[in-house]
Amino acid sequence: MYLAENLPKALVPKYCGSVDNLIEDAYRALLNLKPGLKVEMAVELYRNKEVSLWKAADMAGTTVEEFKEILRSRGFRIEVRGSKEESERRIYRATGD
Repeated sequence: MYLAENLPKALVPKYCGSVDNLIEDAYRALLNLKPGLKVEMAVELYRNKEVSLWKAADMAGTTVEEFKEILRSRGFRIEVRGSKEESERRIYRATGD
């Protein structure tokens, strides 16, 4: 509890600007130290239908195909939302082709 109580008092005024900024910076640092947590976070958000397959793959730092394989290895059934046209627009934006 020492850190939770005292770190914001020491860091927010001079370095972070707000407790929310401090927390966001702390999460970013944690994800950089433990990159596997990015995948775990992306899987959970995808499982809860909070992000699309494309967004989850981006968050995990993988391609869509790599992320699909991660999901398959965990027993997921892949659901692709959106129309064919929407998928083509996403591919165009991602590749420029």
